[in-house]
Amino acid sequence: MQKPLFNQALLLKMMKISLTQCFLAFVLVLQSLAHDGKAQDLLEKKVSVNLQNVNMQDAISEIGKVADAKFFYSSKVILSDKKISLQVQNQRFSDVLSQVFSPLRISYKVYGNQIVLNSAIEETKIQDNDTNIPVLPIADPITGKVISVKGETLPGVSVVVKGTKRGTSTEVDGTFKINADKGEVLQFSFIGYQNQEITVGENNVINVTLAEAASQLSEVVVIGSRGQPRTDVERPVPVDVLSAKELQATGQVELGQMVQFNSPSFNSAKTGINGVANYADPATLRGLSPDQVLVLVDGKRRHQFSALNLNVTVGLGTVVTDMNSIPSLALDRVEVLRDGAAAQYGSDAIAGIVNLGLNKSVGKGTFKTQFGVTKMGDGGTYMGALNYGFKLGKEKSYLNMTLHYQHANGTDRSDFYNPRPVAGGTYTGIYSSTQATDEATLKTRGVWGDYGTFKVTKYGSNQNTAYQGFYNLGYPINEKWNLYSFGGVSAKDVLAYGFFRVANPSNANSTPEIFPDGFTPQLPGKTIDYSSVIGVNRKVMDGWNLDFSAGYGHNYLDLWANNTVNPSMGASSPTEFYVGRSAVGQTTIEANISKNYKGLLGTKNTNIAFGSQFRAEQFLLKQGSPESYQVGPLATSKNKAPGSSGRPGIAPADETDATRNNIGIYADVESDITNKFLIAAALRYENYSDFGSNVSGKLAARLKLNESISIRGSINKGFRAPSLQQTYNSVTTSTVQAGAIIQTKQLPNSDPRLAQLGIEKPKAENSLNYNLGITAKAGDKFLFTLDAYQIDITDRIILSERMIVSSIASLKPLFPGISEIRFFTNHINTRTKGIDFVTTFNHKFSSKSKLTASLALTFNETKLTSQKPTPSLLQAGTTAKILMIDTVSISLIETAQPRQKILASVGYQINKFNANVRASYFGPVTAWEKPTGKPHITQTFGGKTLIDVALTYAFSPKFSLTLGSNNITDVYPDKVLTNFAGYTNGQIPYTRNANQFGFNGAFYYVNATINF
Repeated sequence: MQKPLFNQALLLKMMKISLTQCFLAFVLVLQSLAHDGKAQDLLEKKVSVNLQNVNMQDAISEIGKVADAKFFYSSKVILSDKKISLQVQNQRFSDVLSQVFSPLRISYKVYGNQIVLNSAIEETKIQDNDTNIPVLPIADPITGKVISVKGETLPGVSVVVKGTKRGTSTEVDGTFKINADKGEVLQFSFIGYQNQEITVGENNVINVTLAEAASQLSEVVVIGSRGQPRTDVERPVPVDVLSAKELQATGQVELGQMVQFNSPSFNSAKTGINGVANYADPATLRGLSPDQVLVLVDGKRRHQFSALNLNVTVGLGTVVTDMNSIPSLALDRVEVLRDGAAAQYGSDAIAGIVNLGLNKSVGKGTFKTQFGVTKMGDGGTYMGALNYGFKLGKEKSYLNMTLHYQHANGTDRSDFYNPRPVAGGTYTGIYSSTQATDEATLKTRGVWGDYGTFKVTKYGSNQNTAYQGFYNLGYPINEKWNLYSFGGVSAKDVLAYGFFRVANPSNANSTPEIFPDGFTPQLPGKTIDYSSVIGVNRKVMDGWNLDFSAGYGHNYLDLWANNTVNPSMGASSPTEFYVGRSAVGQTTIEANISKNYKGLLGTKNTNIAFGSQFRAEQFLLKQGSPESYQVGPLATSKNKAPGSSGRPGIAPADETDATRNNIGIYADVESDITNKFLIAAALRYENYSDFGSNVSGKLAARLKLNESISIRGSINKGFRAPSLQQTYNSVTTSTVQAGAIIQTKQLPNSDPRLAQLGIEKPKAENSLNYNLGITAKAGDKFLFTLDAYQIDITDRIILSERMIVSSIASLKPLFPGISEIRFFTNHINTRTKGIDFVTTFNHKFSSKSKLTASLALTFNETKLTSQKPTPSLLQAGTTAKILMIDTVSISLIETAQPRQKILASVGYQINKFNANVRASYFGPVTAWEKPTGKPHITQTFGGKTLIDVALTYAFSPKFSLTLGSNNITDVYPDKVLTNFAGYTNGQIPYTRNANQFGFNGAFYYVNATINF
């Protein structure tokens, strides 16, 4: 019977905390609703006031006393040096407020018995000798609607009276209302659109149409700061802002690949025959590991993938976050924070953060569809996605929903099978290790044809079918409180392949009774993600902003092995196996509180934030079918490998149900000391139930040299907690090396035998991150940012080398019957340093013609600076030095990712036609391998440039068609040298140990977009 996702004690604890948080939020909402009723009672209250020539501050104090009300205001709002006289008897309190404040254009809002005063205009001139303030008529406000050139309503547009502090923003339907006099100028501005100014005339209705800006790289973002949103020149840390339009323009269908070709520091390449990397693409920032980048969805932590990468590829021993489980059409933008942020957001944010900003649009929909195929004729891809948003019967409410379907056929870039790829090398025939016998049988059987004319496996992108849905909801409970929720479901079916198994009877993986001509294992997998977040927030101009939320995310991966056998069972073996399940669950409950202060301690603006987060996690391993892990009779009698060949099943002894929880608290201050100088600081404490506590901190600053140029810098101490998979994963795998069966046991760190060897349980990795940069902007045409950084990581967690039990004296008595062991440990220190450069340029030739250009590049390197000595208890009795990490594993950290990446693009639009060309350079990578009994060998694969072209024609604002090609020049990585064991007789012509950009060649597509 399947175990519950969380044990009862932990579940009870979580429920108590959840109920407490929800109860507090419920009370606050009820209190707010109750205040609405109290406010109305206060306004209807009858009062009498007798004031003679008193200043405003005293007058307000006296009025508050007679009405039993409390006023909140700034001295700048009330003109405290002015005098007032007022005599009223038994009048409604609302009438008294109007008589006093309307002439001064002071607005007020009532919350229970509390009244907040705000200035509706910057200054009202009143003569000093005016002791009785008359009630002046107030001019009708200016109203209107803001739309795009496509006729779409634009919510959130900033509308400001030029030269004053009066301002507002458009509602969800694009409408606005603002007080302005004839002759004053209204300024309209919105992210991604050109600013516009309009002078107020006789007409009180002003409708505005905004044209799209050529560049959106100067967008306002909030990630990396809990203070006010800021643009490029204002940010103290580097952030790439990728709009939905830029993501869709890549011609890619998966989110990871869209970001790959838009952000220079982000890398995510497709792979094949590579363990769990077949089911979730590894993604990295600044050349670090996949688990050293934190993924957020609308600022909330996203759950990780359940399976651990145990293959010799980028991210060995790490867990990824599957960005491709979220449909791209559900997003408004992607924000890539290229700086450490653990002090603000918690564990994992050593390299930075990828925040997925959700689509909140209403009253419109989009349908996108795409068909594509590679130049080789395989990899046929279809994608269809639908997004639509609508109101929920109330202003500022929204429900935005996305459905996404895609299917991609697999590709194959393997070479023809060659039993002896290197002259004089080992002969690996399908039927025999003796060449003459093998070739004779090959001819007799007549299945394959001659060597050098057929392929035996599929090496390329895997067949992939995805069904996804996502929603984003917001609903205003009242003027201050809002309810929000978002989440979705993703189901992906992936078909991967393993290495070819020969039919040679002496081979440990062969079963000629079932597969007389050899076989290639098929490795299907189904990965399911589902998540939901619900919360309430309170956002006000003055006062405390509150955000309470609870969320749950889950992933599981079911694996099978088909068209294969359990060789140790011989002819009685089935050919299809259920391998087992890995699963993770994450529950997050958090509270965030912030307030903005004007003029605090002499500063221009200071934002103070603090909060807490509780997180509970679980990791499960479930056994496969008995035949998938069974050790059959032929294991000993005929040296046949046990378990389903290609992917052995999870045995009952390896089943895992591990849980942990952690609680974190943080404080965050960001202050504009002056108009030019900003400083920010954050501190965070977290305590984990399985390894202890950690304190992280951050300090950042930005100095404006002028309105166009700024310098910025940050230093932060971060951390990454070991994942549950790294601490508790337990897997036994069987491989055949040099004709012998090798059983490798990946030990959980709870295994007491590791403690006997001096191996400590994994603890947090720690980082010290430095960033120094400069930003510049020339009007709306030119922008550039340049940032240099250094990231020192200590106690970095590694998966140890395979330790041969028979060769290490300390292991022999502890692990009888096991050939090799592996485990996780904090063992190395590394240093990463580099520079990031981003520049954009745009020029508008006319209202129908514009040019955009961008150049983004990154150069970095990572070096292992030191490593701990091998534990003495492990080394005891063994003369040869025991290596915890070898050259191959070091190369995965230092050289397996491109350390130079350049993205250059040019776009030109004229009337309804748009053309885009993008060049992407991926620098060289180096792979190492260790042939059995021979020295290490290495190969460097040169840098390559890919060219993408897209031509779009907009037949109308509602329909456009795009013809495009990614990698139109059909560039491939360098091939693996045939003397490498990794070439595998032609099965792996492109390295899987180091990956630049995949190896599918040119891809051609047609894309249609329908707006409605």
